[in-house]
Amino acid sequence: MSYNSDFERAFIQRCLNLVQQYQGPYYATLLLNCLLGLLIVPKEACLNAIPLDPIEKLQQWGISPSSIKSFGTSQGADDNPKVLRGLVWRLRSAVAHYRFRPVPETGEIEAFHFHDRSGFSAMVKIAELRIFVERLAKHLHEM
Repeated sequence: MSYNSDFERAFIQRCLNLVQQYQGPYYATLLLNCLLGLLIVPKEACLNAIPLDPIEKLQQWGISPSSIKSFGTSQGADDNPKVLRGLVWRLRSAVAHYRFRPVPETGEIEAFHFHDRSGFSAMVKIAELRIFVERLAKHLHEM
């Protein structure tokens, strides 16, 4: 397996391809792995370009606003937890620091519960997470 000189872009495209093509029994695991990769690998260069769309537009990214139980508190002058970029940063924090759990904890996974130290808490269904991961990958790849 080889990558071209633009590792980040190739990585993002491969995550998108995996999410769109995988048909096996470990789909929730694949989604979480791709989310982790998309939130961590292109961190500095790409995630700052996530739009500052208000949370009311979150549905366009696949996640129902009702999935967000708490936005948490601002962590700095430029941090607004109630915009898309703030949500992405909170998801990044939750995934990077292993602050997520499958729902239910046994049996077939229906959702993931994400949380972080700011007080952020979200329960994201697998179907919503798929759309979000695809949309995030497409957005990051187009940059």
